[in-house]
Amino acid sequence: MTLEVRDNLGERYPDVLTPEAMTAMAALASFEEERRAVMDARIARRARRARDRERIAFLDPGLVIPGSEIRVQDARDGRFVGSEIPPDLERQWLQGTGPGAKPNAPVGKSIRNVAYALLSGADGWMFDGEDALGQVTSMSLDNQRNLKLAIAKDSLFLEVAEHVAGEMNRWGEDFFGHRIIDDWSEQLDFTTKIFRARGLHLDDRHLRSADGSGFSASIVDLVLYVVNNYRRLAESGASIVLYLPKIQTAE
Repeated sequence: MTLEVRDNLGERYPDVLTPEAMTAMAALASFEEERRAVMDARIARRARRARDRERIAFLDPGLVIPGSEIRVQDARDGRFVGSEIPPDLERQWLQGTGPGAKPNAPVGKSIRNVAYALLSGADGWMFDGEDALGQVTSMSLDNQRNLKLAIAKDSLFLEVAEHVAGEMNRWGEDFFGHRIIDDWSEQLDFTTKIFRARGLHLDDRHLRSADGSGFSASIVDLVLYVVNNYRRLAESGASIVLYLPKIQTAE
């Protein structure tokens, strides 16, 4: 499938919409038909339930959960094997969430969101690509750009982070009577970065199929985050952690 980028966004965001990322999205475009089928089936189910006044009941214990080989009762009883929990997710007592960008703001101001998050001391921070972010203009691409700059420890981000740490320490001295960040550079590595992609029901606003049909915002978000950051995350020993929104229930 050939993808088109809206307006001049390819020229405005060459660091985000890279050739590698565009190639990866095209490779995953085969899932677009399946996504639409799942969403159409969901709408049909809801219409049928409304028409027939059908109540939503618990799933049959013997049912195999769609998309897996696990039976409902096995899931309820914990009789399944999941992936090993990586070290940077073993302790997630305190998590924060919020967008990595501000609407209609230059990079130097927009990226402050990421600096505050990574200096917060939270065990994990979910950088939201959907509800908390909003979909103002090209904000979804600003979010990706800011996260890429932060994960790469670009000089612009480090300058902003140092300034934000100073602000936080001045606040701490005034409120608590002491600084709250000893080493801002070291603090940036503490919080596990979690990225939340947009849900399966959404089309992306900036990319579409060449035939004019929409393209999955979930695929766009996941590809841009992973392709743009996997090398840096691996080099730093960090996991690629994704939060995938549910669509209420698969069925």
